This record gives sequence, structure tokens and C-alpha cells, in this order.
Amino acid sequence: MSVFGWFGRRRNEGANSDDKTVRVYLNPLHAMLGAAEKKKGSPLTEVEVLLVRDTTVAVDMTPKQAEKFYASLDAQMPIGRLNPTRLWEEWQEVRDQVMKQLGR
Repeated sequence: MSVFGWFGRRRNEGANSDDKTVRVYLNPLHAMLGAAEKKKGSPLTEVEVLLVRDTTVAVDMTPKQAEKFYASLDAQMPIGRLNPTRLWEEWQEVRDQVMKQLGR
């Protein structure tokens, strides 16, 4: 499985495996969560974390397109990514580090 296998693939009715897509967030989820928490002034709840995920701009791409997109971003500056299907758990793991970087 590629590194993008955890992005929650979707398949249209009657589509073949070449039509699988992955959800690609145009802004890193950890940055969006950090900004939301800084604005709120207190830790986000699980519901709020999922709301940030669900309202962050994202597009569906093929796995190959997603790999190229992330490779181009990583060439400029490597950025960690959070698994959107495990976002609450992963946010708990990186929250302190992200908030420290934001000066909170």
C-alpha cells in the first residue's frame, strides 16, 4: 500500500481500480487545527477537530496525482501529514508540538 493508502479511497459505482481517488487537503490539517485552537484559546474538542477536517479545502485526486502534489510540496519544505481518518488520535499526539510552534 502506498503512503497515501490511508486517505480514505472512494470508488464510484461500477468504476474500476484506476478510478480510485484520495482526499488531498490543500492546507496541512495540523496547521488548520493549530490555527483553530489558537483562535479559540483552549484545546479543541473531538467534534471541533472533525469539523475543521470537514471544512478544510480538499480535492479528490488519483493516488498518482496526490503523490506528485505532495512531492512538489515536500521539495519546497517537508510537511508532516495527519491521517484524516485518525485525526483526533493523531492531533492528540502532535498538538503540544504544533501549539509550541505557534507560540501558545
